[in-house]
Amino acid sequence: MFDFVQNNSVAIKVILGAVALTFVGFGVSSYSSITDDPYLAKVDGTKIYKKDLDRALEGQPADAATRQAALDNLIRQDLLLTDAKHAGLVASTDQVRRAIAAIPALQENGQFSASRYKDFLQARYMTPEAFEAQIAREVLLQGQISTFVAGQFVSHTQVDSLAKLLGEQRTVQVAVLQPQSVAADLKLDDATLKAYYNANAKRFRAPEAIKLQYVMLSQAALADTISVSDAEAQKFFNEHSADFGKEERRVSHILLTVPQNATAAQKAQIKTQAEAILKQVRANPAKFVEIAKARSQDPGSAANGGDLGFFGRGVMVKQFDDVAFNMKPGQISEVVETQFGYHILKLDDVKTPDFATAKDAVINRLKQTKAGALFRQQADQLNELAYQNGDSLQALVDKLKLKPETSDWLSRGKASSDPHLANPKVLDAAFSDDVLKKKHNSEPIDIGNNTLLVVRIAEHQPEHQLTLDEVKPQVRNELIARDGAKLVEKRGQTALAELQKGGSPVLAWSAAHQVSRNNLAGLPLSDARSVFSLSGAKLPAYAGVKHDNGDYIIYRVNAVTATPAPSGAERAQLNNALGEVSANAQLSAYLQTLREEYKVTMPRQAQAVDQQ
Repeated sequence: MFDFVQNNSVAIKVILGAVALTFVGFGVSSYSSITDDPYLAKVDGTKIYKKDLDRALEGQPADAATRQAALDNLIRQDLLLTDAKHAGLVASTDQVRRAIAAIPALQENGQFSASRYKDFLQARYMTPEAFEAQIAREVLLQGQISTFVAGQFVSHTQVDSLAKLLGEQRTVQVAVLQPQSVAADLKLDDATLKAYYNANAKRFRAPEAIKLQYVMLSQAALADTISVSDAEAQKFFNEHSADFGKEERRVSHILLTVPQNATAAQKAQIKTQAEAILKQVRANPAKFVEIAKARSQDPGSAANGGDLGFFGRGVMVKQFDDVAFNMKPGQISEVVETQFGYHILKLDDVKTPDFATAKDAVINRLKQTKAGALFRQQADQLNELAYQNGDSLQALVDKLKLKPETSDWLSRGKASSDPHLANPKVLDAAFSDDVLKKKHNSEPIDIGNNTLLVVRIAEHQPEHQLTLDEVKPQVRNELIARDGAKLVEKRGQTALAELQKGGSPVLAWSAAHQVSRNNLAGLPLSDARSVFSLSGAKLPAYAGVKHDNGDYIIYRVNAVTATPAPSGAERAQLNNALGEVSANAQLSAYLQTLREEYKVTMPRQAQAVDQQ
């Protein structure tokens, strides 16, 4: 019911730029910079450099507004850290150690892993000291904001008021007045159209355009022309069977587990038991399933007679894997020791990829391999023929058997609907002086996926002024949009005034539907403000809103339904949301105080934060 609160709450972590123990994106750039790199901001002597901003953005490109917001967050963080430093606060070694140990990426089976920590640092080219310094900073920041997060008091009255506002439902109907609906009442004669056209003539120009003639050399198309015999495919499969599937083995086992803290004597005793079971199953292999059900301590397979199903190499632990993939069907292994205990393995079946299953993939591989060689050969010919016969594509058509194609009209900077011509390289080549002005073939253009195009100009149309007759429908529509919007706003306001006085102007009302602040049901936010600003004391009530597209919307509120009492869970959710809003307000005020207390400077040369 109150998802709106959850989805729209302002979190402290946003104010501080997601200050949390997350370390995605740390890399070389985080700890390397040119020594004379001008700083972007200075907080009480602590400088923020471009490398700090890039790290905060995780090295991703961002526009000027995003970069400025990230810099503002870094300044807020340094203000909090500066205040902590002046108060003599530091992150203790124990706090830093606990914070690092709590990072999931550095854990294995829920416990801190020294090897993962080492790999983590090596992958980011970081020293333990640098990483621990960053963690200490995060710990201090968490400590600085924890006061605001905890201990917020929210009264029952506040919760009740918010619940009432969010849950209140209003039954509304909508009347939409559109500019097109009043076209018949507008002055749209030839003189008006001509006057508008003359006043906006610069907008009614056709851009420079071209039609291209082109040929395409594609490895995929070449592959379609290649045939592969069954014998050739069988031979290739025999030589490369591992490429078309991995061998899988079906193994059953009997496991006697060894406690983690077992003594050497206890382990020896369990191994002796395993060896006794081994003698028993080797004496009567047909009873392996029966013995596994009775004696195996593997909870996942014992009930199935020890059957582990099919698995590929590398799935099991190494000791188990090595034995399983060196056995013959029906063979029973020696006792195998792993970290889980002592195993007795029986190889039930071996499944290898077969030619019938892999045939299509084999043929496709052979076609692609042959087509690749042919493509490289023909690409060289394409390049040579396009250059030597620069005034025509005919030589490429004749000698390489390529099909000539002709494009629709193409303009600079406007992508073609043809996927082969949509690559920007094609337009760049087509509008180059050599192709456009000198009328030569282009060089082969690589558009990806082993596909090359050679293009030349088929037709060229310079930029030119369109006549009024050519753009008359567009001119007419623009006048309707402009003048129609003015007329429907005027008529809408008149109708609204009449409705508010109790009149009944003729309007096309929609079916009634319910909206709430918690569920706007597609209602634009600006319109919702108008609808919910109406008093529910006297109904129906009316509101009018002008949209940017020229529509004028009239809303009629027929009924207001009070919200039911919130459940305990909903009250808790609202309580948390209000507490968070209160915390954010207090933290914002605290940060403003810090900004007044500690000097923040931003050099002029550093204000171009939008530089990448």
